[in-house]
Order: sequence, then structure tokens, then C-alpha cells
Amino acid sequence: MSDRPRLAYIGVGLMGGPMSERLSSLGYPVCAFDIDSARLTAAERAGAGRAKDAADAASNAELVLLNLPSAQAVEEAAFGSHGFARGLRPPQLVVDFSTISAATCREFAERVAQSSGCGWVDAPVSGGPVAAANGSLTIMAGGSDADIGRVQPLMGEIGQQFTHVGPTGAGSVAKTIAQLVVGCTYVVLAEAARLAEGAGIDPAILPRCVSKGHADGVLMQHLYPRVAAHDFAPRAYARQLLKDLEAVQDLARVAKTPAPMSGLATQLYRLLIAAGHSEIDACGIYRLYEAQPSLEPLRQGARP
Repeated sequence: MSDRPRLAYIGVGLMGGPMSERLSSLGYPVCAFDIDSARLTAAERAGAGRAKDAADAASNAELVLLNLPSAQAVEEAAFGSHGFARGLRPPQLVVDFSTISAATCREFAERVAQSSGCGWVDAPVSGGPVAAANGSLTIMAGGSDADIGRVQPLMGEIGQQFTHVGPTGAGSVAKTIAQLVVGCTYVVLAEAARLAEGAGIDPAILPRCVSKGHADGVLMQHLYPRVAAHDFAPRAYARQLLKDLEAVQDLARVAKTPAPMSGLATQLYRLLIAAGHSEIDACGIYRLYEAQPSLEPLRQGARP
């Protein structure tokens, strides 16, 4: 019998799937739930138990793990008609790997604390499905010292970098700021690839050209080659990055801090989604540069 904590894993999609599979392979007792039956079946094949709903998944768990695509999905899993929140009892603890706004995270945590006395750790991750599968994620977390202490061993199984940022919600602030950098960089890399093509050089050579220089970096070496190859199979959906960039704008308004670069990136992703590309990878922002007329709304709004 395992001495590892019993886990509920709610949301076993692009990120939650490989994360739950890894935890099952490491000997954690996992009970999974997802509204997509195919994803749930895949988690079951990887060793997880199968729950009929979120409440069922959490009923016997010590840690309730969430990995969901939106705040609405988190709210439904926690507080919906088959949500887990009404059945929580101390010392159960919620750990949310989803990327949602800090304000929403704090609201959900407060609702859970008031109704059950249980804690909530927000622990959004970065690194994509490959890192989720091999345990090399970057994790930024918000929560009390006691709750963070409880989850730290688990974080060591799934991540190579774990940072306790501050109280509940602080991890979500850090992830929102990280997505500002990611979203703007995706746009820059797409623009670089298109400009290389237009100027007559092989766009695929650029990472070698800038290696060890100021333009080098993880995204240049590992993401840009996919842009140059026009490989937009989803590792993270474009619609999700738009959601994250809109959260950046919300945070900037609350913080009364200008964020014009991310504002332009947000506009570009809105155009991409409006053009019907919500389900491609976020690096597919390149598609706007292929179809240059789609940038006309931005040109019309530009000053001479």
C-alpha cells in the first residue's frame, strides 16, 4: 500500500494528462475526472482510478489537484452541481495548477475556506506537455507556509523549479506576468520568422545566428524552430494564451501600471481567434503575418 498522499486529479487534458500519468507512474494513488471521456479513459489506462464527477474524485483524496482551462471550469469543478467543495473536510487541501487571475483565485480560496476550513494553493506551471510528462515543469505557488510545506514533496516530483511566491494568489500574479513575457515573445518570434522569409534568408538559421547573443533564449531555441517550420500542432491553444493576455490587461488595470506591449499582443491574438485559429498552438500567431490583410484593423488604428 502506498505511503504517498491520495490524489484527486480533475482535468486531465494537454497538461493534466501527462502530469497525472507521471504521478501514477511514481506510485501516487490517483483518482481522475475530466468532462472529456476520452481523456479520462487515457488517464485510466495510465493507472488512475476513474471518477464519475469532481465530487467523486475528491471524496477520498488528501490533495485535490486541478488542471483546467479557465476560471469558469475551475468554478464548475469546485462549486457546480457535482463540485467537490461541498464535500471537503480538513485536512484536505486544494492545489490548482490552472492559470487563472489572482483575484479569481483568491475568491475561490475564500469560498472554500469559509465553507470547509480547507486551504487552497495556487500553483500555475510553465513548460508545456513535454515538461509535464518528464517532471521538469517550472512552478510558481501561492499559499500559507504550512500548506506549501505539505505540497513541496509533490512539487519535487513534477517540477525542476518551484518558487513559493507569497500568500494564496501570489503564484497566479507571477504566472500572469510570465504570460506577458511569453505572449509578447511569441509575437516577436513570428514577426522575425516572417521578416526573414520576406528578406530572402532561411528563417530556420536564425537560432544558430543568435546563439549565445542577446537575442538568444529558451523560446528562440525551442519554440522558434516550430514557427519557422510552420508547425502549429497545439501544445498550448491560442485561445488559452489570449485568455492569459487578457488577464495581464486586467492585472495592469488593477495595479495602475501601463502594459502597452502586451496590449498590442492581446489585439493580435484577438484577430487570430477571430480568423478561426483558436485551436492551433499559440505560436500560430504567425498565421496573421501570412495573411497580412488581417492586420488591417491595427493599421487603421495606428497614427501616421
